[in-house]
Amino acid sequence: MKFYSAFLCAVSGLGFAASVLPASAEPATCVLEVGGQSYIDGPCSFERLSSDDGSFKIMDTAGDYFAYVYVEGGGATAHWNEFAGVNRAHTPLGALRRDGACWTSDSARICAMAAEQSADVSPMGSWDCEIMGFTLDDRTYKNSSAPAAAVQGIERIADDAFGVTLEDGYRFALFDVTADRLVWHSPASGDTFECRRE
Repeated sequence: MKFYSAFLCAVSGLGFAASVLPASAEPATCVLEVGGQSYIDGPCSFERLSSDDGSFKIMDTAGDYFAYVYVEGGGATAHWNEFAGVNRAHTPLGALRRDGACWTSDSARICAMAAEQSADVSPMGSWDCEIMGFTLDDRTYKNSSAPAAAVQGIERIADDAFGVTLEDGYRFALFDVTADRLVWHSPASGDTFECRRE
């Protein structure tokens, strides 16, 4: 029993430690695509590995996926953990070339951009959510499949999240809001859509 309790405490401690960002990590917006599949696309942690050459590590906010980019001269090499939750970057991504805020190859793309200032983030505008689209301003909400509705209020519920209440009492939330994307969610229907700014 003592062994089991000690083991459980150790495992719980590891889980807690994995969810805490290292002191040198900074919030950022990242992309990790491998073989045409997206593993990170949004908020992440960014950690500089060196002050000289630009090498860095990115990790998604859940700690499931991460990648190391080692910059050498005009190019870079990278490794990633490939399987969610694995704690070492054992899979090579090969040689990469710089493309703006990204490092790319024929099979991988790794990007890191500074996190946007939360005061500048706004859900106002036109959004394409693939299945539906909508426009929002401080007075009107227009869903592509419904008539325009009057907005009763828009409340900031987190740095990057907003609650919207329409005059008829219908409520929905907008999460993970950045300059060009957000997540639309209706508690009433349970529908959740990833949206891009038009």
